[in-house]
Amino acid sequence: MQLPKIYKDKDADLNLIKNKSIGIIGYGNQGRAQALNLLDSGMNVSIGLRNESSSFKMAVDSGLHCTPVNEIVKDCDIISLLIPDQVMKEVYSENIEPHLTEGKTLLFSHGYNIHYNLIQPPKFINVVMAAPSGAGSELRKQFKIGKGIPGLIAVHQDYSGDSFDIALSYSKAIGLTRMGVFKSTFKEETETDLFGEQIILTGGIPKLIQSAYKVLLEANYNPITAWFVCYYELKTIVDLFHSKGFEFMNQAISDTAEFGGITRGNRIINENVRNEMRLALKEIQSGKFHKEWMNEYESGYPQLKNMREKEKQIPIEEISKKLLKALCENK
Repeated sequence: MQLPKIYKDKDADLNLIKNKSIGIIGYGNQGRAQALNLLDSGMNVSIGLRNESSSFKMAVDSGLHCTPVNEIVKDCDIISLLIPDQVMKEVYSENIEPHLTEGKTLLFSHGYNIHYNLIQPPKFINVVMAAPSGAGSELRKQFKIGKGIPGLIAVHQDYSGDSFDIALSYSKAIGLTRMGVFKSTFKEETETDLFGEQIILTGGIPKLIQSAYKVLLEANYNPITAWFVCYYELKTIVDLFHSKGFEFMNQAISDTAEFGGITRGNRIINENVRNEMRLALKEIQSGKFHKEWMNEYESGYPQLKNMREKEKQIPIEEISKKLLKALCENK
């Protein structure tokens, strides 16, 4: 497979946005990280928040100018929407859309609201995406030590003719081009991001860990030993293949682990599991998951609240908190 073009620092020009005013809507995980990285890159950045927001003081203490969302939109050339997917449409309709003027750039770090037509921007603005492939905390951490994390960039609407270059410049200012960014689309980013979350990152891996731990406890094994093999050792293995691939991982582990992992792993992740993955992907592609999630939000999160309470009762959760605290103590 031939790799597509990887855009690095040398491909991006910070001067494209250096004289533009950038407004960050939201000061959560991504909002804080991107705003501080932009500030450190010498950009003119402000934060749009509600006056009663709990993040207001934190942003000001970090050296950032804060102002109401509608004022940010009026004053800024680039408006970056970094608030939760489910509330973005409401904030956009009430505080952003009425104040958009010709030539402004609306920037997203996730394509959800554009892809599912929750937000339909006017034709006289640019609509772009700069999506870090990782949490805001990691984006900020790597930036502070002179590194970065990879990301995706996309253009949904190119009014000015240089939207891609603006997205690339913004990506450089937050540290993405230090490692590299790839060209994508809002559709591709949204659907693959949701799939990765549900099947691997926040769905498959946690449930696999919890299920394996439960099986060992059912067989009367020591909970601490079960925790080490099902939970704690995971990071060691992830670090191995994350750095150099699965072949490198297999070279670093024992022959016993390699043989058992491949033979039993193929039994655990079988065609039935892959069919469930395909079904989850179809639900994302068709919009079924989106409708389910929006109904959940509009109903006040009844399922999510119930599931959160149940998750707290999972056996591995209690021992994880105790062991992690005990292991991190110096005494």
